[in-house]
Amino acid sequence: MDVRQKIDQLRIERGWTRSELAKKIGISYTAIKNWYNEKDYMPSVKVIEDLCVAFGTTPAALFADFDQDALRADQIELLDLFERLKPELRQNIIDIIRKLIV
Repeated sequence: MDVRQKIDQLRIERGWTRSELAKKIGISYTAIKNWYNEKDYMPSVKVIEDLCVAFGTTPAALFADFDQDALRADQIELLDLFERLKPELRQNIIDIIRKLIV
């Protein structure tokens, strides 16, 4: 499932129309329509952040290639914390975990 499909799934789960979603995140209905009509069009980082606030999720969860519902609570917490790290620290965490499992 790609990001646009996830956005639609989250929107539908909440019973929101595309127009209602646009109002909730402060963009035009046309902008949302463009996500679906233009193959390579993606929302800006600011809009992604606003979507995450509206849906109560994180960018990591929105872009994940797996079903988040299949994850345990500790796995979700770990992913959320990892997402909050500065990029330069993320590799340090990966290196530490690799050393721990050897």
